[in-house]
Amino acid sequence: MKAKTILFIIAGIILFFGVGNTKQKKFPVLKDPYLGQKLPGKIPKIFAPGIISTDYNERIAAFTPDGKELYYVLAGAPHFVILYTMELDGRWIKPQVAPFSGKYLAEFNISPDGNKIVFASSQPLNGIGEPMESVRVWIVKRNEMGWGEPICLMPSISGYPSLTKKSDLYFNSAREDAVGGEDIYVSRLVNGEYTEPVNIGSLVNSEIDELDPFIAPDESYIVFCKRAPDGFGGVDLFISFRKDDDTWTKSINMGEPINSSASEICPSVSPDGKYFFFTSYRTIHKNYSEIPLTYEAKIRILNSPGNGLGDIYWMDAKIIEELKKNL
Repeated sequence: MKAKTILFIIAGIILFFGVGNTKQKKFPVLKDPYLGQKLPGKIPKIFAPGIISTDYNERIAAFTPDGKELYYVLAGAPHFVILYTMELDGRWIKPQVAPFSGKYLAEFNISPDGNKIVFASSQPLNGIGEPMESVRVWIVKRNEMGWGEPICLMPSISGYPSLTKKSDLYFNSAREDAVGGEDIYVSRLVNGEYTEPVNIGSLVNSEIDELDPFIAPDESYIVFCKRAPDGFGGVDLFISFRKDDDTWTKSINMGEPINSSASEICPSVSPDGKYFFFTSYRTIHKNYSEIPLTYEAKIRILNSPGNGLGDIYWMDAKIIEELKKNL
């Protein structure tokens, strides 16, 4: 019995370090803009597979205007955290938890100038103790030492704050004047104070929840997601354009190849306006196997991006202008 026990222990150690510990890899040497990744075209590609998009659940990609910092969210238990990587001495460093994250749920966006991050969080006002039931908007500003301390901007929203060049704030929330359950609202920055949030209207909002709004820095368009009954199967990405009279066009489904039978969420556009980012839960694998899977093959798939958990995708942002021309 003792010999068998020893064999089982040895087998467990081999399994842990051989198959179960495939994530402990040395971070690669990455240089050049966008972590040195091959630039995408009109077909969405997984961004930085195995590096940023992994076998875990990643969402929300946001670069700073100089292209030297990337912030994104790693979802999962016990709560989401904001990660970042940056180009230092000519190479990108291994992702780290942002100094203002790590304790409570957080969804975020970076201001167009790269000097402010707004995030939705359930953290208490003093930053200590159990999370609050309500979600508030927080802001953290960059100083000469790095990021300062988060400051609460606004109470009782739902999530995904997004800033314009003028620091006006868009977000989704369930409020009394909502068209549906969750709608998109805007709060304007006037004389250093944020105004009462205003519903942006029924051309964008509907009886279905509208979520994850990304507002263009000049407010020329807004991209968001919702689960439409005539969509592609899951949650789809939609877009609406601002007209000359400051009203919005009726929102349209962004279509394939952006949307799929899975869910697409968390849109953003790079500060240079060249690339459109979003999170997709699609899988890159067929729903059957030509040859029956072995245990090792199954584990390799599960330990890689494209396994059906959230991955960050990117593509040429010209799709936005093309959709506008087709209105």
